[in-house]
Amino acid sequence: MPPPRMLLPRMERSRTASAVPRWMEWCCMKPGAYDLRISMSFRRFLLFLLVFLDFCIIEHLVQSQNHTLIFSKDNNFRNCSCSYDIQSCDYSLANLMCNCKTIALPKNKTGSRLSYNGDLTIWFSDTITLGRLVNFTYVQNLKLSLCGASTLPTEYLAILGLRYLRVQAETIQEQSLIITHCSIRDGLCRAPTTPTFHISYLDTSLFNGLPLLKSYSVENVSSIKEEFPNLPFSNLISATNKSYIVTLIY
Repeated sequence: MPPPRMLLPRMERSRTASAVPRWMEWCCMKPGAYDLRISMSFRRFLLFLLVFLDFCIIEHLVQSQNHTLIFSKDNNFRNCSCSYDIQSCDYSLANLMCNCKTIALPKNKTGSRLSYNGDLTIWFSDTITLGRLVNFTYVQNLKLSLCGASTLPTEYLAILGLRYLRVQAETIQEQSLIITHCSIRDGLCRAPTTPTFHISYLDTSLFNGLPLLKSYSVENVSSIKEEFPNLPFSNLISATNKSYIVTLIY
């Protein structure tokens, strides 16, 4: 019988051999089973990521579809949040389908700087109402609908930062206009090299049945008062801007 000191290495080797499969279980696993476990975990992660992205996209689409509608009815002004376009001047449908609340009519101050985020639709029947709602306000996407067969005088309303305009009346079908605030040279549209302020002047007589909505822009205007003395102007704007792009919409 071998001495005990000769048995000790064999016992250590036996214990080591029996313990190796436990801590080397993952290393000795067949490649297919290891890949399957990784694949299942990765698929769960992808599923969670896709569900999260779908939720974010749907929420963004719902928010982007909302637009503001303002109209006057029975001597009350209503501010509505609508998820889709309502047929122009359909007050009952707007009150039914949109989230509306009564608001106070904004005062028509030359220095006012009201701002509308997103799309803005206004139903109006006279230039006084329209002027109080849009004159010297900031809005990029605007739709104006004249309700009734009124004939409007020639007045100029200032709209700041306007990029897309739609107009509609009983005497004219809906027309749209994209306003490009950039210099056009050699057929290419280039952004101005110096900071500029965009101000559009809307001729209210266009709702009387002009065949086509038009615009004309003048760049690098240093003084609106001097170059366009007949157009309304705000001293508040002149205090913060040195160069203008003036667009006439008619």
